[in-house]
Amino acid sequence: TLRRQPLFRCLSDEQLDALLPRGRVAHFGREEKLIQQGDGGDSMFVLVDGQATVVVERNGGPTPVAFLRSGDCFGEMSLLTGERRTATVIAQTDCEVVEIGKAVLAKSLKDNPTLLAQLSELLAQRQLETEGILAAEKQGGAAAAQQTQYAASFVDKLRTFFEL
Repeated sequence: TLRRQPLFRCLSDEQLDALLPRGRVAHFGREEKLIQQGDGGDSMFVLVDGQATVVVERNGGPTPVAFLRSGDCFGEMSLLTGERRTATVIAQTDCEVVEIGKAVLAKSLKDNPTLLAQLSELLAQRQLETEGILAAEKQGGAAAAQQTQYAASFVDKLRTFFEL
């Protein structure tokens, strides 16, 4: 399941096998908030079972931006940069998640330096999606240039946050 997620594709089998057992299992009921936009956080989650909606507050109201199913990941922006949560995730059904904290991922980053650039690209892509830039607001080269800029910014944030 994790191998299908962009965040984990660049990890070796050994690194991947080390992540989940060190994570914390949590259960959430229907309509319960798994994470809240604006909250601090230094962890990410793997949705093991259930369905959830990702919502971003925009123009004074909630805007759904993604739908999560078993096997999907969320919260990685906060885990990887230490920044506040950029979205709220609400359980649509009863959910079981595994929470992966900063210390667990830090070891993988130190053991695999190329992971830093790959994660920066993923974060840049997620940032663009969250902002809605990939929709119709920016097209072609403008979106690509923005992603490159975000990726460079995230490399610096990752190095600082994980003390690399």
